Amino acid sequence: MSDESHHTLAAIAFTKSANFSTLIAEDEQHTQTILSRDIELITEICHDFEGSVLKSTGDGLLMYFVSALSAVACAVKIQTALTAAAENLPPEDILQHRIGIHLGDVFFCDSDVMGNASLVAAQLQEIAPAGGICISQTVYDVVKNGLALQATYCGNKELKNIADPVPAYQVVLPTKIAGGAAEERVADVRTYLTREEYRDRIILINKVRKYWICGVLETFLRDRALIALGLNPQLDALELPWTNADATFNPLPPATKIIDKFKQLPKGRTLLILGEPGGGKTTTLLELTRELLISAEHDYTQPLPVVFNLSSWETKQSIADWLVQQLHIQYQVSKETGKNWLQNQQLLLMLDGLDEINILARDACVQAINQFSLEFGQTEIVVTSRLQDYELLSNRLKVEDAVYLQPLSLEQIDAYLTKAGGELAAFKQALKQDVILQELARSPLMLSIITLAYQGKSFEDVSQLYSLEERRQHVLNAYIERMLKRRSSKQYSREKARRWLIWLAQQMRDKSQSIFLIELLQSTWLPNLWYKLIYAIIIGVIAGLLCGIGAALNVGILIDDWQLGKVAGLIIALGTGIIAAIVFGLIYSKINPVETIKWSWKKTIKNLIPGLIVGVISGTILGPFGGLYYRFVLKLGDGWTEALSFGLRTGLGVALIFALLRGLNEPSIETSTIPNQGILQSAKNAIIFFLLGATGMGLVAFILGLPVLVGAITGLLFGVFGAGEACIKHLALRLVLFCNGSIPWNYARFLDWATEHILLQKVGGGYIFIHRLLLEHFAEMGNR
Repeated sequence: MSDESHHTLAAIAFTKSANFSTLIAEDEQHTQTILSRDIELITEICHDFEGSVLKSTGDGLLMYFVSALSAVACAVKIQTALTAAAENLPPEDILQHRIGIHLGDVFFCDSDVMGNASLVAAQLQEIAPAGGICISQTVYDVVKNGLALQATYCGNKELKNIADPVPAYQVVLPTKIAGGAAEERVADVRTYLTREEYRDRIILINKVRKYWICGVLETFLRDRALIALGLNPQLDALELPWTNADATFNPLPPATKIIDKFKQLPKGRTLLILGEPGGGKTTTLLELTRELLISAEHDYTQPLPVVFNLSSWETKQSIADWLVQQLHIQYQVSKETGKNWLQNQQLLLMLDGLDEINILARDACVQAINQFSLEFGQTEIVVTSRLQDYELLSNRLKVEDAVYLQPLSLEQIDAYLTKAGGELAAFKQALKQDVILQELARSPLMLSIITLAYQGKSFEDVSQLYSLEERRQHVLNAYIERMLKRRSSKQYSREKARRWLIWLAQQMRDKSQSIFLIELLQSTWLPNLWYKLIYAIIIGVIAGLLCGIGAALNVGILIDDWQLGKVAGLIIALGTGIIAAIVFGLIYSKINPVETIKWSWKKTIKNLIPGLIVGVISGTILGPFGGLYYRFVLKLGDGWTEALSFGLRTGLGVALIFALLRGLNEPSIETSTIPNQGILQSAKNAIIFFLLGATGMGLVAFILGLPVLVGAITGLLFGVFGAGEACIKHLALRLVLFCNGSIPWNYARFLDWATEHILLQKVGGGYIFIHRLLLEHFAEMGNR
């Protein structure tokens, strides 16, 4: 390179040793020797690709290439050569190198280079994994068609002293990464992510974090101290034929965290978490999820941890089918994307609440999970269950390990109460003298509830109760009363709020649900046949009115006789109403929200030209038939003129309908979730169907020589019997439930109110009781 100062467009590659600092601290002279060896090899390969080494940065090189293709090809060759050289070396002789590459304007001055290109390349190198290559979007766009290259999109990266985020890609290498046996990993074609796949991955990570970590774990721990629970091995819970029945298992070290235990498991990790009611099983599962989310966010090769509640599993379902369904319902993931994630074993399943499944189905669920593990052997699984319920099962989960969450010790309880302050002095004093009370407080949930329910209050009334269960019920009642009085809200009376929560808890218990979604309300939640008949009649009335009005308008317009139109409307309304009530209200009463259709103007415009092609073909074929009809049947025109006119009109109509229909788009995963989103989205889709139906049928009417309004009115009914069906059923069901006092009219507002009063927690667009014990308590309150 000349020393003359000048600007140019260049590809800059920046290399740096990933483990240089560690090795040089152990043996400086030896590390400098092996660094010189690697630098010599890198320099030689750089020259082979017509590159230039501009300068050394100590443990790396700054290299210049005329083209991005040469820079990337050189980087791949460097990492491949380093890998080959490392295969016969001991670990202490191996240095790992990272490479970053960017294409941009640079300024050469006195054998040095300046400008954003070198700055970006240096920081992209820091993003690359040890033994890896990270390139900018600019480089990727240049080389993606010129090299047989696979790269994974890493998102927009905020770089120091660079104004705008830089989209980055990690190159997927086809060989082992240098680093010896301990560091060995193989870059597999399955690690290749497209930009859309990366987007879907990040959306799901954000949803799991928002729903379960922020919405449940951190909300529950707000204003509470997290108590570290002891872990006991529980190998007798596993299906291990070689386990000694008389063996005893010592507790794990006190400082052991669940993430530490999980990381110790071999590849294809599976773990069972057991505990007592209110013993911290879900909290422990979510703590583990939080740590695993961080790993998945920073390393795209790590599986995606996703929380599912097993209570919604049904006996006839395979676990795979159930997971696809729950991904769609709970996380708004398209079924195609869900199936791909499962088949590629990209999910880490966090299955909460084996004990919440109907008691008659629990053994079948264990068998289904074991069968799933056989079919998807590398999919990692964590399951939680109450110990007593699990011990009653005939089958055992085939998992690698099991832990039991130890109840709180008296020392932990005392430390917790001391930190809570003097407002719990009465409880603390009673605790010292009452063995039954000590047993109650050993549950983290009950201890937390006591601190909320009895702050500044006497505990004498609780101490007078004799049994542990009586005291538990009393504490839960006190907690409910305290929470219902909280913030002195005048929006709902305590009596109504209690009644609505009792009804909800009973339905969730009876339907084996842990997460309640408003859009999944079904007519099976109605108490008896009488209410189901009312529900069917309301559906019939709504459908009959819509169809009757449409028929009356059409007949009136066609024959210009509005009196006859009214008669026709009444007949159609009556007939349609009866049919709709029977078919949609009784036979096919299940409500299926139509929420996965999205509209894309960009996609519509993109399909205008293909639509015109289809329209020309359609007009060419149908035009002559139209001409013959007008010439010989209607005795109008000269045939050829009418054929041309008919063909043009038909072609235009088909082209427009084609483009409009192609504008409907199903996203792989929705980005947002709100209460009752399924029905709200169905309503939006119904409007889309209204417009498409009105446009399409209006064109058909125009082609047939009928008034356009007649076709438009007919087309509007497409919305009623498309996405509108779910909206009508949901409205009818909400009316019946509101009238019989089961729910308030604005259900989402009440559920949010209950969340503010710490009786429910929000999970995305759904709701859960703060604990299964509280759900069960509310459900039993309705039986007293």
